[in-house]
Amino acid sequence: MASLFYAWEFGANFGHIGAFLPLGRALRDAGHQVHWAVTQTAPAARLLAGEGFTWMQAPVCQESPRPGPPLTYADILLRFGYSQAAELLGLVVAWRELMRLTGAQLVLADHSPTAILAARTLGIPVMAFSNGFTVPPAQRPVPNMRPWTPLPDTQLLALEDAALGSINAVLGHFGRSPLSALHQLFDITEEALITYPELDHYENRGPARYWGSLPNAAIGMAPPWPNLPGKKVFAYLRPETPLWEPLLGALAVLGQPTVVYFPGLTAEIRQRWQSSSLVFVEQPVDIASTAAQADAAITYSSLATTTAFLLAGKPLLLLPSHLEQFLLARRVEGMGAGLVINPEQPPQDFTTLVRQVLDNPAFTENARAFAKKYAAFDQQAVVANLVRRVGELCGVDKEARG
Repeated sequence: MASLFYAWEFGANFGHIGAFLPLGRALRDAGHQVHWAVTQTAPAARLLAGEGFTWMQAPVCQESPRPGPPLTYADILLRFGYSQAAELLGLVVAWRELMRLTGAQLVLADHSPTAILAARTLGIPVMAFSNGFTVPPAQRPVPNMRPWTPLPDTQLLALEDAALGSINAVLGHFGRSPLSALHQLFDITEEALITYPELDHYENRGPARYWGSLPNAAIGMAPPWPNLPGKKVFAYLRPETPLWEPLLGALAVLGQPTVVYFPGLTAEIRQRWQSSSLVFVEQPVDIASTAAQADAAITYSSLATTTAFLLAGKPLLLLPSHLEQFLLARRVEGMGAGLVINPEQPPQDFTTLVRQVLDNPAFTENARAFAKKYAAFDQQAVVANLVRRVGELCGVDKEARG
């Protein structure tokens, strides 16, 4: 069977490994060897150690400060090693050596543009395991990711060409042909959009194949709901989540049975806010069963949690802290299945916002419409189809038939 190389470069916390884990298990069950290269080792220890997987530290670099927020995918790359060809070469060589050491026959790239670039220099096929945001549309220049702030094409092209300069210098170092557009970096063997069109961060991607979501990894505890009447609320917050404190205040005022998953919870926060109606947990909950039991969710716009609640027909209040989360939250709000709190323009009254999501039937109806549309969607079939496709890309199926 094949040696597979899972590459995770950008992002944080449990969402990346947790989303891929069901497929990783299935690939191992099919006889493949899965090598994990992860940008954060703590989530790997939490999620992979009990599964019998091992992992390696992915090559990373510190974010370089640039003026203002990121405007395009190219602008993100420039903040993470693509502004200087020498720095990018260092990252690419490190990725290449990991791939060679593991004998990688196929790279499964999870928001890993530099791993994709390294695989290109080695001639290794790549399957991008994309949530939408991680693979920009095939357009030059790559689109403005802040469409509410129009930008001239000259500015977008300047950002793209700056990143392309470093990419092409690295490609030239390894005797590979240059790219004429940034999106060509993602001209790979297979782009697997593991999401739904309604949740694609890029609203105008054009023709694309959406595989849908994978099943939940089923690694969490059952939610300990307070034994009280009312509507069940699940909140997923972090210390870095903007405005978490006024939100907890609103939940305390409402007094609905609430479970809050709060990694990094301090004794002071627990002592201040926990009550008969508001219970904190520090371990992940089983998100599928939690979504089935809850009436609504409040999250920082994590894709896995957001998707799980929409598939259960439950509305959301979303508090994004960075651009990727904000774009997803806008799509949810656009379909009428929830509300977005803009951290740059915080509301005065959080209690009213939570009440709206809980009590306005339109939000629940629109979330249920999404759930109904995909009610017949078989997540296990997605896993089976991806395993089969991976086998085809590695030539395993052909060998078995031959």
